[in-house]
Amino acid sequence: MKRKQMAAILLVMSMALAAGCGNTAQNEDTQMEQIENIQVVAGQSDEETQAKEDQMDNSRTEGESSETGESNQSEESGNTTPYTWNEITLSIPNDWEGKYHVEEDDQGVSFIQTASDEKEEGMGFLCGIYKETGNMSSLNMAGATILAYTSDTTYYMVEPTDVCYYYDDEEIAAEYQQMYKSIASVGASLKINKEDAKYNPEEFIFPLSSTSRLTNECLINYSDNELRIARNEIYARYGRQFNDVWLQNYFNSCSWYEGTKASDEFDESILNEIEKDNLATIKKAEADYKKEHPYPKLSDKSMEAKEDLDGDGIEDTIGYSFTESDEGCKAVLNINGTDFSLEDYGVYMMTPYTECFAITDIDSYYEGLEIAIMDEGPSYDPVTYFFTYDGELHYIGSVGGFPFMEIDGYNGFAFEGMVKGIKRVDLIHYCYGYSYWRYDYEGKELVDEEQIIYQLVPEAAHELYEDLPVYADMDVNSAKTTIPAQKQVFIQESDGKEWIFVKGKDGSCGYVHIVDYKIADLSKEPTEVFSDVVLAD
Repeated sequence: MKRKQMAAILLVMSMALAAGCGNTAQNEDTQMEQIENIQVVAGQSDEETQAKEDQMDNSRTEGESSETGESNQSEESGNTTPYTWNEITLSIPNDWEGKYHVEEDDQGVSFIQTASDEKEEGMGFLCGIYKETGNMSSLNMAGATILAYTSDTTYYMVEPTDVCYYYDDEEIAAEYQQMYKSIASVGASLKINKEDAKYNPEEFIFPLSSTSRLTNECLINYSDNELRIARNEIYARYGRQFNDVWLQNYFNSCSWYEGTKASDEFDESILNEIEKDNLATIKKAEADYKKEHPYPKLSDKSMEAKEDLDGDGIEDTIGYSFTESDEGCKAVLNINGTDFSLEDYGVYMMTPYTECFAITDIDSYYEGLEIAIMDEGPSYDPVTYFFTYDGELHYIGSVGGFPFMEIDGYNGFAFEGMVKGIKRVDLIHYCYGYSYWRYDYEGKELVDEEQIIYQLVPEAAHELYEDLPVYADMDVNSAKTTIPAQKQVFIQESDGKEWIFVKGKDGSCGYVHIVDYKIADLSKEPTEVFSDVVLAD
């Protein structure tokens, strides 16, 4: 059995288990792009969660030709050696020499640690580089990350998603873990010997949605957030502009996007038949997602909502009102005829969001729903307050921002037991980053989970006045390159401490080191390097 096939089987098993538990797997964000440890850096995975494989019957050779490709281990370049399979070329670390072997088939290559595999056949899977032509089912595979694409083919890496080395031997385990540290660099080295090869798949949900048909099956694990972007990126390829600020800022940051056509002037007849079919398929997937995830529900503030808040099978009637006076704003929830003043729960509204309140379901495993009340704050520092009800009202905490697609452009309830919100991340300028709040049912409170990297809320471009030194990682010892001066760059990530991730409209990108609120490598204030960067008082 091929390594790729085994990965697919593991995915099917995990989906079946998830379905049995009433949970739907998500691919979002990237990236919570790795919800277990809340990492949002695409393409990374924890060394403690590598894939455990079962028995396989392939013959394996190192540095030898095969029917489907050949490797070239004789020519060295720096600390790596080129490996070629058909149109694919990779750079393999020289310190892997003698420690791995390769399996090839008609879809790609798998790299295996020899020591683990010799101890137990099927163990030692490090990664695989595969290609798929004509459809995009690989996008749904566990541990898969698209690295490149052409007009009809995607090239992707599959990484382990569970322990995949012989851990009973400490020396073998240590060797595997050391080799695994180079996986990201192996993927980054991918070169495709085709004229139309592109290496920006992270800027798309579906890179081939203009040339290959999507299926209902390959959309089943995508959240409404991802599906919304996927649907609109079909239009964005043609330069359509968007009235929604969140969408417009999101696509502005994509190197391929040129917003040249106003939304009310865009003619859908320009779309090809594949794109029209894919739009219909995505819209159906969005409708199916909404049926399976009926919450959150926004309720007009002037109208009562009827929902079973405590799971007792009886609908509760919920109303929300507030009054403003010289003494301040007093907000009141009315449930089944009883008034509950929010001030009694330590919630003091500053600038209530006047349009609506919401009913949410943070975790469908547990009975009961929540009531969400929104406040714009004293200087537009938005916050959403959450309450539960079981005959009495309980305040369980707050989340930064308004995590509702209809208001702020994203659904913050796409992960069971979590709410995605925002918090201030002012490293070189006033901005917001996404964070996650976990619902602690025992403590009956929302707990803010600290992030390693904060993805920033899509924002307007900055002009870069001069060439900017950047690093490959958040490490001054990592590879160093330069983003050239240009009219549009985007600040997309931050650790909130000393690093920001900057991406140019030309596709160049990297991490910038900030020390004492200055660009360290230039010894300059951010205002000397970027336009429109202002720290709030």
